[in-house]
Amino acid sequence: MQWILMIVYWFFLIGSLLTIPFNLSGTFLIAGFNLLYQLMDNHAGIDWEIVGILFAIAVILEAIEFGFTVWGSQKYGASRKGTVGAILGSIAGAILGAGIIPLLGALIGAFGGAFLGAFIFEYLRKRDYAYAVEVGKGALVGAVGGKLTKIIGAIAMLIVIGLHL
Repeated sequence: MQWILMIVYWFFLIGSLLTIPFNLSGTFLIAGFNLLYQLMDNHAGIDWEIVGILFAIAVILEAIEFGFTVWGSQKYGASRKGTVGAILGSIAGAILGAGIIPLLGALIGAFGGAFLGAFIFEYLRKRDYAYAVEVGKGALVGAVGGKLTKIIGAIAMLIVIGLHL
């Protein structure tokens, strides 16, 4: 029975990792499944300290993902308004994209929304098409970098879990 629980547990952990590209909070799912696993089997090797660390890592990875979008847009010259546009565009794009194209729509929408949000806010501010495109590219680069960092961080979370079982 124990090995069946372990298979189901890893199935959910890997499934959580696979949700990250679709703008679902896979890092919090990983931490949450570890909390449930700890509650179900107190001798599982995953102690409360590890569960707490996993939740802390999930919060940090969310902040890093957000920070990458901010950094990318500002690195390419965005104003505060352009940065806000990138963030709002990313959120709106993920929501709209998920409704239009199942699964991948959220990812495509978030990336496209970051670009369009930064572009629109900067174009309205300066009326300079080339500048607005450049800022949009920066927001896109930041959004992609943030997503990749979050995926790598989630893989590291799974490695930490594997080492403690």
